[in-house]
Amino acid sequence: MGGIIAIGGGFPGEDNYMLANHIIGLTGKENPNFLQIPTTSFDNRDAGTMSCFFNNGCNVDLLQLTGTDISEDKIAEKIRRADIIHVPGGNLRYVMTVWEKTHTDKYLKEAFAQGKLLFGTSSGAMCWFEEGYDDCGKNGEMMFVKCLGLHPYCCAPHYDSDFWHSFTEDIKTRSVSGLALENDAAICFIDDERYILTSKKRTDARCFLLDKDRNFERIDLTADTEELKKLI
Repeated sequence: MGGIIAIGGGFPGEDNYMLANHIIGLTGKENPNFLQIPTTSFDNRDAGTMSCFFNNGCNVDLLQLTGTDISEDKIAEKIRRADIIHVPGGNLRYVMTVWEKTHTDKYLKEAFAQGKLLFGTSSGAMCWFEEGYDDCGKNGEMMFVKCLGLHPYCCAPHYDSDFWHSFTEDIKTRSVSGLALENDAAICFIDDERYILTSKKRTDARCFLLDKDRNFERIDLTADTEELKKLI
């Protein structure tokens, strides 16, 4: 299976380069193919991240899905060529609607099965899991969105923000456990390994499990490495 690096937020500047170096190293390739899919941001590219991977030796490409000239063959071709796939932050409900309509979801699941590395921040972190918790409801209300389901969790980013702390109670209405990610923290699912990365500026950033089998008890995965290793 492929790898997923889900980032709660942050990692600016030199931390972005640190993250890029780590992800590139996981591919085992000197010049891997990097693909950004910025559907979350209505096809507005994250030029900073693209530049970061380009400057670190990647072959960089972009897949924009809202144009009239996009075809399923082109979507499949770009995703199949990629070693690393990046999704920026933005609107989770919108991206899942577009991916389903264009069959991009099918090719991303195929990419994961083929061992490619998938990563992103905020909505670009949530999209890989069973569900995400985002402020894309009516009038910016929080809502749950069905996602790709590559790992059986409901994910919420920015958990150190008071606005996102409603996840602590709202997750109790779901049938899967929750993953709550603070800014400057990333949870990594790489083969059978589970670990957390933090930015250099905030090494105390945390990721939490809200475990449905224990009445959604909140477990600090950054401190409890044994619980971290048990994640599916």
